[in-house]
Amino acid sequence: MPTGLSRLWRRTRREFRRYRGALPKLRTLDWRDWRTLIRAQVALIRAQLAVRTRPTGQLVSDEPEPSAPASQDRIDDVRRVALAVNRAAAFGVVRARCLARSMALRQLLAEEGIDGANVRVGVQVRGGQFVAHAWVEYAGQVVGDDPESVARYAPLTGMQVADLE
Repeated sequence: MPTGLSRLWRRTRREFRRYRGALPKLRTLDWRDWRTLIRAQVALIRAQLAVRTRPTGQLVSDEPEPSAPASQDRIDDVRRVALAVNRAAAFGVVRARCLARSMALRQLLAEEGIDGANVRVGVQVRGGQFVAHAWVEYAGQVVGDDPESVARYAPLTGMQVADLE
C-alpha cells in the first residue's frame, strides 16, 4: 500500500477501536444524559464556529462581567454537563479545543439555569513556547478539566470570554 493510504488505514482502525470502546458506556446512558450529550454537541459546533469566525479581539472583553454567585448544591449537575461536553468533544462531530469546549460548557450551564460559571484563561511558557489554556470554574472548582493540569497555568485577570450568540 502507498504510504498515504497505509497511514489513513491505521488512523481509521484506531478511530474504530476508540468508538467501539465507547459503545458500552453509551448504552448505559439514560434519556437525560443522551439529551445533554446531544445539546453538548450542538453547543460545541456553535462554539467552534464562534472561535473560527469572530474577528481577533471579539472573543474577550477587558472588563469581567459580574457573575451570579455559584451554588455548591448544583455541583453534581455541573459535573454531569461537563462530562457530556467532554464526551461530545472526544467522540462527536467536532474535535473542539479547550476554548471552544469551555465556551460550550458555560453556555450549556447557563441554559440549564446554572449561573456562576466562569471561563478562565491561563498562560505558561513550556519549552520556550508561550502556551495558553482555557477552562471553566464553578464554585471555586475546576470543572470539566484536570485541576492539576490547570494549576500549571497563570490565570489572566481582568478579562471575560464572550458568550455564544
